[in-house]
Amino acid sequence: MTNAAVSVKLSSEEKSRLSSIAEKTKRSAHYIMREALLSHMSQLEKRLEFIAEAEESWRDYKETGLYYSSEDMLKWASSGGKELPPPRKEPWAK
Repeated sequence: MTNAAVSVKLSSEEKSRLSSIAEKTKRSAHYIMREALLSHMSQLEKRLEFIAEAEESWRDYKETGLYYSSEDMLKWASSGGKELPPPRKEPWAK
């Protein structure tokens, strides 16, 4: 894997803050920016994955009408996750 250079434009105040953090942590500004970018990208990837799963669940619910009530989920969680009753079905579902 090869490294590619990218540039980031910062205001003078942002650059000053970055320099201050780098100095206080005894890290380079490059290291601080890279770590921040990688961390933020991981968070965004997880958020996008969560949204995709939620959309898939919504599509599945609309197709099947199957769901678990909050009461069912609370009972399941109280049992230590041992036994989950069968899902309920909306009356309109096939």
